[in-house]
Amino acid sequence: MTGKEEIIAQYEAIIGDCSHQLSTLARKGLIIAILRLVVFATTITMAIVVWDIMAAVWLTVIAGTSLFLFLTTRSGAIAQTKDRITAKKRWAGSQIRRASLVLDGLPGGSQYIDPTHHYSFDIDLFGDKSLFALLDSTSTQLGSRKLAEWLSRPDTVADDVEVRQNAIRELTEKPEFLLSLSAAGIIASDEIPEGNPEDKIPDFSISKVQKAAVAVVPLVYVVTFCLLFFGLISGTQVFFLFLWILLLGSLQAKRIGKLHDWTTRTIARLSCFSEVFQKIENEPFTSDILIKIQNNLTGSTVKASLATRRLSRLLHNLDQRYNAFGYAIMNGFLLWDWRQIGNIDRWMKQNGQEIDRWKKAIAEIDALSAIASFARNNPDYTFPKADHSGTVIMKAKAAGHPLIPGTLCVRNDIETIANSSFFVITGANMAGKSTYLRTVATNFLLANIGAPVCAQSMLFSKADLFTSLRTSDSLTAGKSYFFAELERLRDIVRQAESGRRTFVILDEILRGTNSADKQKGSIGLVRKLIDLPVGGIIATHDLALGKLAEKFPEKVCNFRFEADITDDKQLSFSYRILPGIAQNANASFLMEQMGIISHDIN
Repeated sequence: MTGKEEIIAQYEAIIGDCSHQLSTLARKGLIIAILRLVVFATTITMAIVVWDIMAAVWLTVIAGTSLFLFLTTRSGAIAQTKDRITAKKRWAGSQIRRASLVLDGLPGGSQYIDPTHHYSFDIDLFGDKSLFALLDSTSTQLGSRKLAEWLSRPDTVADDVEVRQNAIRELTEKPEFLLSLSAAGIIASDEIPEGNPEDKIPDFSISKVQKAAVAVVPLVYVVTFCLLFFGLISGTQVFFLFLWILLLGSLQAKRIGKLHDWTTRTIARLSCFSEVFQKIENEPFTSDILIKIQNNLTGSTVKASLATRRLSRLLHNLDQRYNAFGYAIMNGFLLWDWRQIGNIDRWMKQNGQEIDRWKKAIAEIDALSAIASFARNNPDYTFPKADHSGTVIMKAKAAGHPLIPGTLCVRNDIETIANSSFFVITGANMAGKSTYLRTVATNFLLANIGAPVCAQSMLFSKADLFTSLRTSDSLTAGKSYFFAELERLRDIVRQAESGRRTFVILDEILRGTNSADKQKGSIGLVRKLIDLPVGGIIATHDLALGKLAEKFPEKVCNFRFEADITDDKQLSFSYRILPGIAQNANASFLMEQMGIISHDIN
């Protein structure tokens, strides 16, 4: 069994265990549902039987209500457990799909597609069956956005690559933590809509009169039931007192409903992470990044886990207002809405300023965990080494593309690409040039965010990645393919002239002009770039570009992908990169084979 097969087997074991637990919980849930129905019916029946004794009626109602609420709480706990286990099962299933490269239907971050981006559109970073679909096993929208930011803007990653690699390695060794974090995040994302980040914190405060009423009403009922017990007042008087307090508590129902909606949109998501926060706080992390995240959760006066656990209770209490029976009982006896809004107001005053820091912690650890899961799913990948001298932009042995299955992936070495040097790659159609360019760009990007790469070994140093592999027309802007490509090449030159270290990967540039003009422009571009802080690769069908190596032997190297034609009948490809300039072409051969042109054409 290979390393990847073992990982898939572990996920399958999680799915099997979850299925068994869900069956057990379903039986328990059914029993409690039946008991709740029995308690409700019994309470109504007993109240009717003792209707002439009002004190007995109230005792029956209170006892029945208490038991009903207890069973409701137990039912809620079972539902929460089922949700957590279902989330674990769902996450394990998605990991099997990613490990097996079955990416159909997985979120690909299509909202981030941008044809004008420096490289993301060229290398299929976002979209259906994209690199993002492979990597994005985040369980929160915060984490997904953070991962997309790292991939599209690796310059925003401030940490040294070794520091990030240490954090990812450490998370890779914590499968239970990854599972718990993902399950909690899935539950939060499923149950609670994403809030508007610009939502302002509303006023939760209640007046002094309301605070006094919340404190006094329970005492009033204690006195009232004592008087009822001794026969000094009637049950009817108690009933009217109940109705009056219920009416009083309903006066701000509209305002409290809006506040409830705001908490659901904005802060309820955090309450689902109390368990994960506690694990982060108590986990003996050793890597600097994870310790920093840990400190962001424990640096305030109250730990995030304790604060969010209390928030969870408060929100659960407020949710009871949507139960008509519970709303009437709890507001009539305890002014429940006022009480809970007052409690949330105190919570917001104590913790409101910490929310952004906690969200940042969730986003970062969720995105790091997604990369760690990617590392676990690909045990044959390696963490690249950073070249701190800055002389090597990229060098790799047996590099492949992570989106190509291992049985089909032909791995090639990547010779040293340094500043002010270029590879010129020539070769026939379909021989592997474009795949090679995307392999280089994708692994370089993964290395920059601290992820493992699809290679036996790799050495790299940070540089701005800039590609021109798939320039497209912009009809809405009135730009042709050729002009769009010129703009992109201009941006590359400006980037290089600014002094920023740049890694450039180009595929068959200037396709929109005649061959002589294309050759002149391509040679001029390479000549200009090798005098700037730029290293890169240019793939072309124009064999004349190979002559640049003769003029600049220390700065330009030739490599090729060949098409082999056997006995003028059989076309085959090795997809192996070789030194030198391509010798064979296959366009006319394929046209002859397909009957487009004659074999004896001159």
